[in-house]
Amino acid sequence: MPACKTMFESLDDPVDVLTAFLDGVMRPIRFRWQGRVVRVRRVTGQWNRREGQAVLRYFAVQGSRDESYELCYDARGPRWTLKRAWREGA
Repeated sequence: MPACKTMFESLDDPVDVLTAFLDGVMRPIRFRWQGRVVRVRRVTGQWNRREGQAVLRYFAVQGSRDESYELCYDARGPRWTLKRAWREGA
C-alpha cells in the first residue's frame, strides 16, 4: 500500500464562501475552489490581523475529507481568499 503524503500549498485564490451567523459570529459553511465544493466540517481556529485600517478575519477549517484550509475574509471587498491548503497527495 503506497504511503500518502500531505501536500501543503500556499495560495491566494479568490473563493466563493457560504457563511452562517451563529450567536453573532460569522462561520464559513462551505466554499467553492477549483470547481469543487468543499464542505467545512469544523472550524479549528479563528484570528484577526490588521492591514492598515482594515481587519482581516482568518479561519482555519477542516474539510469533509480531513483536509485543512486557511480562509481569509476581507470586508473591504467584500471578498474571501483561500490562503493555504493541506491535502492528501499521491
